[in-house]
Amino acid sequence: MEKTGQVKQINQEIKNLEKIRNEIQSGCTHKEKTIKFDDTNTPRVMCCNCEKNLSYPSRQELEVFLTGK
Repeated sequence: MEKTGQVKQINQEIKNLEKIRNEIQSGCTHKEKTIKFDDTNTPRVMCCNCEKNLSYPSRQELEVFLTGK
């Protein structure tokens, strides 16, 4: 298989996996949340179960996260 064919196949697999991830995240109730840093080192509230970015933390949530109090 040519490299361009391999790239197309990989891109299709990524697209299919992203679709599956979105379906899982849509069905999740997001009961357990935590604060994590995303790819750009921005703090985000994320679901512990499906790892979906839910929101930005409030100032109070961020303070508790950073200080551990």
